[in-house]
Amino acid sequence: MQSTMLRTTFQVIAWMSILAIVIVTDGPISWRPVTHLPVSVERFSALLIVATLFTLAYPNKIFLVGLGLVLAVFMIEFAQIASLGRHARLRDAGIKTLGVLAGVALGYGLQTGLAWTAWRRSAQRDNKA
Repeated sequence: MQSTMLRTTFQVIAWMSILAIVIVTDGPISWRPVTHLPVSVERFSALLIVATLFTLAYPNKIFLVGLGLVLAVFMIEFAQIASLGRHARLRDAGIKTLGVLAGVALGYGLQTGLAWTAWRRSAQRDNKA
């Protein structure tokens, strides 16, 4: 079980991260960070991180997080059509979608691990008493 403060922190960081994705994806190409990684790895990793943060921020709404982020990926990708010098690609949206799914799975795994650890510590305290 997460504390309210920790969950709120994840929520703020998650929303800031999706805003950063929108700015980098739909803003001028010069705003795009350069990591020297293949762009597919950058796209996948960025959405993996965003989805993990949202899953940790909203642990009881994992299905909605996944669905919402997949829809957001396609909306953000196709918003590039209106940006000069940018282009929307279905392949890019697919790679980002895979990042979302992996991030949701990772976030769920982290949530499960945290809950199990808390339960285990509680059981150990009860046994000592």
